Amino acid sequence: MRKFVVATLSVFLLTLVLPASAVKAEDGAKQPIFLMCPHQKKYSAWSVYVTVDPSNPEKLTGMGLDKMEGINSIDSGGVEGVQAAQADVKAKRENLGTLSAAQFGKGQIKIEKDDALHLGMEPAEGGAYRLVISMRCTSDQRFNVGGKEQKRRDLLVKYDKDSKTWKTIVQKMNSLGDKPILEPGANLLGIVFPVTGTGIYRIVGILPNGESAVLIDGWRRED
Repeated sequence: MRKFVVATLSVFLLTLVLPASAVKAEDGAKQPIFLMCPHQKKYSAWSVYVTVDPSNPEKLTGMGLDKMEGINSIDSGGVEGVQAAQADVKAKRENLGTLSAAQFGKGQIKIEKDDALHLGMEPAEGGAYRLVISMRCTSDQRFNVGGKEQKRRDLLVKYDKDSKTWKTIVQKMNSLGDKPILEPGANLLGIVFPVTGTGIYRIVGILPNGESAVLIDGWRRED
């Protein structure tokens, strides 16, 4: 087990498994790269995906965001149920926005209601792309990845030749006090979070093989 990884989600009592039948990049279809999953009844998960050139699976043509209506880690029987829906190309979903590869580093997909989400990608070194996320959590707190928080939270979207899929790989994932939570190179599948009446105060990273790690815990900066 990785040095920094917390292997259980005791607060949620969830069992995490790998998503079923991942879509290969060579298929030229939507390929999920990140999941944002609420642990709250009747809420809907967001699936971040990329699209590729069918003749060259190592070349991205764009990215997008899908809403999976009513799919969450309570109503779907755990995160594994949400992952299965995310991987199922036949599952019903609503598209919330797309960006072409030419817009990477220039445009963003935005959920305007309550300024809930800003999402984008930026070109990075070695043919990779930097994932940029700003998710509203409370009246004065946002979960930011990349951008102004790149020194603390940095995720790269990279092509994996062995699996022939694009994956989201940790460059840096630190706590609010800048202590490492995940080792560089870890594959971060997404995040899961409970939603209260006043916001989101706990965010847990979803990792392969049933592992997980607490990324935010009450927005407290530890000593």
